[in-house]
Amino acid sequence: MATNVRRKARPDRSAQALARDPDIIHVPASAPRKRRTVADEAEEVRRRIQHLECVITTAPAEHAARRVAMRDVVPPSDELLVNRKQAKPRRRPMQVEVRSRHRSMGLLVQSVVLAVLIAGVAGWLNQRFHFLH
Repeated sequence: MATNVRRKARPDRSAQALARDPDIIHVPASAPRKRRTVADEAEEVRRRIQHLECVITTAPAEHAARRVAMRDVVPPSDELLVNRKQAKPRRRPMQVEVRSRHRSMGLLVQSVVLAVLIAGVAGWLNQRFHFLH
């Protein structure tokens, strides 16, 4: 029986990260370069192509193995979110507050006018048809 295991989130390895391998020699740009022959360069290109072909060939199997390994893994907890500094609520500018107040007062006036209108229509109907006597 598999148990749930809590793991930290980690980004998937990119193609560039998979392509970097200790057996491939990357020469820094600032280092002085030796004169290379065409055969040496061709051999290095052949070696890089072979390495990339191996990476491409094994990528689906690695992806499937990772999916199987992650099947019983619980996603990272919210501890990271709790530990972060919580941002203070931003203060609203005065113009926004005034607009908000005006909007709410307008809605209040509209609802009062609607209630008075409904009461007036109900009173007129009662006076006309005497349905509440």
